[in-house]
Amino acid sequence: MFYYRKILIILFFLVSLFMMISSVSSANYYVNEGTNQKNIVDWMKNEANSGDNLIFNSSSYNLNDRLNITKSIKIQSYKNTNINFIQEDDMWEMFYVTGKNVVFSGLTLNHNGNGKMKFPSDGEFGTTISGDYKSRVDIKNTVINTNLIHGSSIGIREGNIVNCTINSKSQGIIAFNWKGNIINSKINAKEGITNRIISLHTVDNWFGNMINSTIISELNGVEVTVWKGNIINSTISVNGSKSDGISIKYGEGHIHRSKISSKKGYAVKISDAVKITNSSLFARKGLSKSIRYLPDLKVNKAVISGRTCYIAISNIGNSTSKPTQIGLKIGKVLFKAHVKSIRPFIPQEHSEEPWVKNKVTVKITLAKKYINYSWKTVKVDYYNKIKEINKKNNVFKFRR
Repeated sequence: MFYYRKILIILFFLVSLFMMISSVSSANYYVNEGTNQKNIVDWMKNEANSGDNLIFNSSSYNLNDRLNITKSIKIQSYKNTNINFIQEDDMWEMFYVTGKNVVFSGLTLNHNGNGKMKFPSDGEFGTTISGDYKSRVDIKNTVINTNLIHGSSIGIREGNIVNCTINSKSQGIIAFNWKGNIINSKINAKEGITNRIISLHTVDNWFGNMINSTIISELNGVEVTVWKGNIINSTISVNGSKSDGISIKYGEGHIHRSKISSKKGYAVKISDAVKITNSSLFARKGLSKSIRYLPDLKVNKAVISGRTCYIAISNIGNSTSKPTQIGLKIGKVLFKAHVKSIRPFIPQEHSEEPWVKNKVTVKITLAKKYINYSWKTVKVDYYNKIKEINKKNNVFKFRR
């Protein structure tokens, strides 16, 4: 309990700090209903400085083209301005951010997809807020309506989503290696192209938390390759065919006091290293509520140099292994050593994070009389306490 309170306190502090910093007095540029979009572009290019505010000052405003946010500014409204994207060319983002730190606040963004770009066949493709890979984009107190057959509401690499509502006919969030949190927010994803286009879909990795939030989706609720974080006091509900509430192949984290349901699929397909506590899981009748991806320990090599036996062990599974024992048997004599937790093997395209290591080397010192024995046998997880994909990988026989 203390652990989760600590997480919530830290997140509350960070969000409060973020709000305080963003409210510091800065130069303002006010956008009224009759303001020409070119005037905004000129201000952004020639006058805006980091920390300035672009304030929409009317009940509604129409954007005819993509608006490039090139400076670290705050885009906000005190009147909950409805900004409508009426696309007239092939620019498919509503906002494209290249500024280092950008904040959206107090807006309603409507991406209506009236552009020429068609992908892959029928319907428009686009993104409401898209960020450069070097940009941090924080979004708070904002409603996003993405009325596209193909597209996403948010595509960023870093930033938090706080007190927001996201409505999308396809993807809610799509980002590559997204580092950010979803706090006090709701995501509704109604339609998609395939089962890989879902309400929260990070193409590869998501490092962050989902706190006090809701995802309602026709397709998979959360589908990521690698995840590290916590899902606390949240609800994920999926109604589509062959779709799962959560699908995380490689992960470390905790799901706590949450409700995960899938009407026609599994509630969770998840790494065995992710803990689930005090949560409710609901799956299609006849299916297990959860499928666990498991570790797979393998003894790759064993060699003797001097009086030391060096044993190389890797985890070629999908989940972090628990600490265990390794045994080296020479004749009738057994030598044992401790093996620490080993994180799983992750394919090269998903391994940007430095914590992804899947190999360790264990050393066992031998008495001189055992060095010249002909055959030696190594077995990792000697007492068979770890549930794995393939136990046959645990044994390795070798000669000196």
